[in-house]
Amino acid sequence: MVKENKPRGSFAIVTVVLPGPDKKRTPAPYMFRVTYRNPDPHEAGCVMTWNVTGGREEYQIAAERAGDGHLNWHCTCPDAVYNGENRRAYCCKHIHGLQALMETIGSPVRRERAAA
Repeated sequence: MVKENKPRGSFAIVTVVLPGPDKKRTPAPYMFRVTYRNPDPHEAGCVMTWNVTGGREEYQIAAERAGDGHLNWHCTCPDAVYNGENRRAYCCKHIHGLQALMETIGSPVRRERAAA
């Protein structure tokens, strides 16, 4: 009997310690859950999406590959939305934490243009 490959509901959940949501920015665990992964991550368009929990609200992060190969990062947190409008290359703590995690496993991801 041949087993059928069924798509998985969730790919992975990782926890990263980031400055917390309180005024003292006490380190707190944030969970990143992969919600989408493009089967061809080198093509232009959405590469991956994550749900982020652990702070005041739940946020979404998306990595988008531009036609020239650069990654554009998007986060729905208020910090990214507000500062992304005013500073083109701004990345919030959620994106920085995810990028740092990915670099520890050997994937250079910081050559990007950030967008809210």
